[in-house]
Amino acid sequence: MTRQRWLELGVVAGIMILLLALLVPAVHRAREQARKSSSKNNLKQIGLALHNYHETFLCFPPGGTIREDGLAMQGWMIMLMPFLDASPYYNMVDSSLPWNSPENFPVCGLSKPVYQIPETDMGRTSAGHGVTFYLGNPNLLHRNSSIQLKQIRAEIAHNWLAGEVAGKYQPWAYPFNWRPLGTKLCDGPDSFGHSAWDGANILLTDGRVSYFSKQTSPEVLKRMAELPPDATGEQVHVPDRTFNIGDYYWESINLDSNPEGINQYIVKVLRDPSGRLLSMNVCFKFIVRPGETAEYKGKGAVFEFLAHISPKTDIASLLKSTILVEETTSQQMEANVKLLQSLQSRLPKIKPDHQGI
Repeated sequence: MTRQRWLELGVVAGIMILLLALLVPAVHRAREQARKSSSKNNLKQIGLALHNYHETFLCFPPGGTIREDGLAMQGWMIMLMPFLDASPYYNMVDSSLPWNSPENFPVCGLSKPVYQIPETDMGRTSAGHGVTFYLGNPNLLHRNSSIQLKQIRAEIAHNWLAGEVAGKYQPWAYPFNWRPLGTKLCDGPDSFGHSAWDGANILLTDGRVSYFSKQTSPEVLKRMAELPPDATGEQVHVPDRTFNIGDYYWESINLDSNPEGINQYIVKVLRDPSGRLLSMNVCFKFIVRPGETAEYKGKGAVFEFLAHISPKTDIASLLKSTILVEETTSQQMEANVKLLQSLQSRLPKIKPDHQGI
């Protein structure tokens, strides 16, 4: 190959490298802008759901329902589910039990896209719960609150309901999903904001979503944070807790049962990033066969809780007390017991902190 030809190829390669150098940042900016717009749309959906809740119950949902004995039950994001086209999931929640009880894990263990910034999945908590990137205004969403629009009507265009947080993410079903706005955005994990776009989308009380840059004046943020109604310190108090979030995941393992039965059975196993088993639950779902009508939209697509298995559970006795015994032969039941006992032997002897508030 002649020297001239090499020079021509070098020029072409240089041009291609230059084009790539110009194109990659532009693509990155375009993707960030798309994610920013999608996050804004999430907040709009949340705002619409909050207002539809208000129209139905004449107040915004409580930030969290906390019993007199201090037991935390449900959070405002669970209460919004019927207004976010998620009624089947909401119907699966046992409101008489805490959000983090094994019975509620099929719902609270889900990752809900409407509560997350797109393409920013941080994984799950070490208890297997899906997380949220949005937290609420503690003056409007706090312990056992029931704030009405008429209480903030004069400042409805300037008050706020929720926004993107910069860190210390929490389970979306947590009953303490609120945080003070502060006076500076993108100022560490305790603040509001998203570092990728140097600011925060914030849902205002009238349903609009506005973008505030991290250069927003502290006086502006302080005024927004202090708009009435003013919640008391007791009302906005949250437990001193930071959630361990990472690549924890639920694995589904099929159990043997009659293929002609009405249900499908599995064991859901929670594993840590290294694959170590942390927790396990037996679940089932109703099988909608061709020609049958589901009781509600999506029935058959979601597994429901049947039983929790701890290191001390007598698995044989447990399974015989469930509906699984009606849809298995003795051989199938024996195989299921052996499988579950094998998994059970790998559970940590000291229970992880999965059930704290």
